[in-house]
Amino acid sequence: MIASPSMISVSPSQRLESLDLLRGFALCGILLVNIMMMGGLWGQYHPDLPPTLANPDWAGWIIQHLFVQGSMRGLFTLLFGAGMLLITLRGEDGRGTIQAADVYFRRCMALLALGMFNATVLLFPGDILYVYGLSGFLLFVFRMARPRTLIVLSAVLLLLLTAESTVVGAYQAMEARRGAELAEQVETGAALSPTDAEALKAYARAQEARSLPPEIVAEEAAVRTGDALGLLKWSVRTWLDYVASSYTITLVIESVAFMLLGMALFKLGVLGGARSLGFYLALAGGGYALGLAVNGGQAVMLWNSQFSPASWTAQSSYELGRCAITLGHVGLLLSLWKMNVLGFVGRALRGLGRMALTNYLGQSAIAGLLFYGLNLWGRLDWWGLWGVAAGIWAFQAAFSALWLRRFNMGPLEWALRWFAYGRPSPLRRTEAA
Repeated sequence: MIASPSMISVSPSQRLESLDLLRGFALCGILLVNIMMMGGLWGQYHPDLPPTLANPDWAGWIIQHLFVQGSMRGLFTLLFGAGMLLITLRGEDGRGTIQAADVYFRRCMALLALGMFNATVLLFPGDILYVYGLSGFLLFVFRMARPRTLIVLSAVLLLLLTAESTVVGAYQAMEARRGAELAEQVETGAALSPTDAEALKAYARAQEARSLPPEIVAEEAAVRTGDALGLLKWSVRTWLDYVASSYTITLVIESVAFMLLGMALFKLGVLGGARSLGFYLALAGGGYALGLAVNGGQAVMLWNSQFSPASWTAQSSYELGRCAITLGHVGLLLSLWKMNVLGFVGRALRGLGRMALTNYLGQSAIAGLLFYGLNLWGRLDWWGLWGVAAGIWAFQAAFSALWLRRFNMGPLEWALRWFAYGRPSPLRRTEAA
């Protein structure tokens, strides 16, 4: 189908600078999380236990837990909701057209395909595009909802996720306490019933899960430093386990919640930078104050319990903490933007944001080349991996700046728009002129 004359893609001059800035910042932050899985063990979300500041990696974990984990993905997801409105609410009546719906759903299908591409060809099974594609199908019916309605729906979904994690966490904590009691009974020579013996085994597995067993580490290391076919099988199997699990359902629900919030914030002019400087400063202060209090409390509980399943209250406050820090990021970035103090950093972030899809998948490609092609996998600590991430930022910022001097958009953005709109957009800047 060929798009109608009223449904053409957004020109560079129509882009919202604030959205590109936020998107570029989120893209950089997401890499700080993903680089750990790209260059290290897949299921290890923290440095080796016990937690101690004598190990520099734990200082990195504190920074990530307070400011990065969950919040950067949350910011990226907010912007997806805003982008949905830019596509679907176009048309002469401001309500959108059937062509807009066609474009939007084509983009969702393309994201599904790109997610599979990321997990197979680029060997990164932790892709988020597939989840965004699924979540996007659920958003369309809410495009005309009022901001207050969108915020309420978002809050309800986040509260449901919080309730679910609280119930599951409380049950796990109960099992952990019961398992500890059974372990003490065994040490005193007491005989256990078959039911208690199974409960003790489950407790032992939970305790071992805090750190990956040596045999699992050795098996993964052999695969991820082995031949290309074995690496491909590992990536596909890991991705399929991920997308077929209940965790993906949770990710879709929380993504929809943040997308709805992003739609509301866009309609209210928050993401577009239309509010006052005082508003953004208050948003930054309030978001960071609440988020750091929640995330800081989580970090203390996890640290003191050495990540025991008994510290269930830490996971029950996850959504509140990440949402607050996400809003703090929005307030801080747009405050600095309105004060015009970002300089070349702001220009670099906007360039990254204008080519977010190209750069997101480019991060997987570069990481695959470094960790598998150059055999760097498993050789770097947390700070070394973050150093690699910083190098990727610098390279992609330079590449984006050079590319956008000659072209209107990134190569994958151009291909996605061609698929979505049914015809190619002008790519070279001279063509646009």
